[in-house]
Amino acid sequence: MEQLKVKKKDGLAINMVLFLGLTYIFLYLQYAYRHHLSPFSIAYLQKSIELFWYALIPLAITARLVWRHHHWSLPAYAFCISLVSYKVIEGLFIEFNKIIVIALFCFLVIAYFLYQLFHYYLSLASLNANYSSFDLFTPLLKTIDCQISAEGSQYQGFLTNWDDEGCFIKLKQALSVSDDKVLITIHFKGRSFEQEGEVVAHSIDLTGIGIKFGKTPKGLNVFNWAEFDELIHELGFKPERLR
Repeated sequence: MEQLKVKKKDGLAINMVLFLGLTYIFLYLQYAYRHHLSPFSIAYLQKSIELFWYALIPLAITARLVWRHHHWSLPAYAFCISLVSYKVIEGLFIEFNKIIVIALFCFLVIAYFLYQLFHYYLSLASLNANYSSFDLFTPLLKTIDCQISAEGSQYQGFLTNWDDEGCFIKLKQALSVSDDKVLITIHFKGRSFEQEGEVVAHSIDLTGIGIKFGKTPKGLNVFNWAEFDELIHELGFKPERLR
């Protein structure tokens, strides 16, 4: 898949990075508690880098991957959680402690739900191009034409991915506007569907853009994204069937 540059960082990505930092603190505190050390000791703080380097490096790399919304961020996150959990459980086999067991359980529950939420977030159409930079010629065998309007300029393209919250568009020319607010017009089955959205991600060469709408209820003007999304599902069109 095309690796994208994400312009708008979701709060979930920020929380994931913070949790990875707290994961190191959890490892740091449980070791201090088991060995009766003060977590505020300067000597222990300096020694901790030597003790936990095996976790610090993967956690730092994973935090960077998560911040960049890289497709390897989820496997790296799972590896870090597994590594820290293994080291804590290893210590429990040496000296069992109920408080650490409870803390570990809470840690794993939070880690699991963050994993599921971030997995869903990364699967959004606005963050997935549904084509690869290695594709020859046009990336899709079938196309749904659309038009992007921003700052008085218009760009022709076609949909490559979509869901009820957003879509991804392959443009015929690179986007050269600074405003993230755009108007998308989709031409489908003799109708035109219009919806305002925000550019949240784009390809390196700016010929592919991810647009987020949020959930848009149908109103008096039925020719919007919600109406298009309902129609295209009724007709059985799916992004994977375009290839």
